[in-house]
Amino acid sequence: MVILSFESISDYLWAMPHPDEGFSERVSRVREIIANRNLEAIVLRRNPNLAWFTGGRVHVPSAIDLACFDLIVTSDSLTVVTNAIEAPRLIAEELPNTIEVVVIPWWDGRDAQLPTGEKIGTDQPAANRSDVSLEIEMARASLTAFDAQRLEKISLDAAGALGRAMKEVVYGDREIDVAGRITHALWESNLDTVFLGVAGENRAHTIRHALPTSEVIGGRVVASICARRKGLIASATRIVTFGPQNESDLRRYENLLEVEAALLDATVVGVAFKSAIETVQKAYPAYGFDPEEWTKHHQGGPTGYLPRDWPATQFTERLIADAQPVSWNPTGSGWKVEDTWLTGSDGPVLLTQDSAWPSVICNSRSRPGILKR
Repeated sequence: MVILSFESISDYLWAMPHPDEGFSERVSRVREIIANRNLEAIVLRRNPNLAWFTGGRVHVPSAIDLACFDLIVTSDSLTVVTNAIEAPRLIAEELPNTIEVVVIPWWDGRDAQLPTGEKIGTDQPAANRSDVSLEIEMARASLTAFDAQRLEKISLDAAGALGRAMKEVVYGDREIDVAGRITHALWESNLDTVFLGVAGENRAHTIRHALPTSEVIGGRVVASICARRKGLIASATRIVTFGPQNESDLRRYENLLEVEAALLDATVVGVAFKSAIETVQKAYPAYGFDPEEWTKHHQGGPTGYLPRDWPATQFTERLIADAQPVSWNPTGSGWKVEDTWLTGSDGPVLLTQDSAWPSVICNSRSRPGILKR
């Protein structure tokens, strides 16, 4: 085991990250949990929580939940435990320089370096540590002002990249061709892909989570993204059609925007998430959809450091927090509408805006239209 000091990492000091403006507030939120639960320390292990706490990239493979390091928070110290492979990159590019780094050989596990016992909290439940996963999730529900500004920029970039890629789609493309265009545009905007769904004309009516296939898109393509930068995630969906379209079918998209408007109207700080779902249960039939349409796909929920922290249901008692990222995603009749919003006292504010994409007004809000080719 090696504890890296500033002297021992002089080769990396030129790129040493400094704490962002929201870092001290995030530290304070975790230390408040330590005090309230009468703990000696909290060990953070999960990707979304570490990304939130550090403001950095904490994954190597993007498909696993555990991060490439663990973080020990006490009332007066911050310590990362990682291996010799990850330490140089983390120190140079990801971690605030107020965090001490303990480095172990790559063949050793990190568990032996972590404190245990009932006085130790963790976001990854274990028999010999106290589970504080819910408290950590609630601590990151409301973004700091700095992180809210960062998500706004990420959302603008994500929506812009998705829009540019969708404008390049041509009739005869396969779903995987569309996915390639989108992935390229996202990486050009320094965004990695957490989720990418592409549904052509046939699959849009039957597949709600449409992982792209080699099928030709036909006269309609619906593409959805969850795009990430430094842990924060923006979600959006855009639609392109080719050639003449059935007008009554196009009106179904307008009806779906009305369903979404009901969800957005119900997104009120201090009100339970279940209220929004109870509202949408009534909205679907009110705008001409089958009363059971809401049961065929989740309607969305809180986001930020995961595509969704959890899908909101009619049983969700958790209250909508202030400055909380939310993405709703109602679907029906082969259409989908989805964007990322930030809650506030005057209602949710749209983050994934794209002034270059066709728009329509629904219930006084600017919403994405259909790009007709």
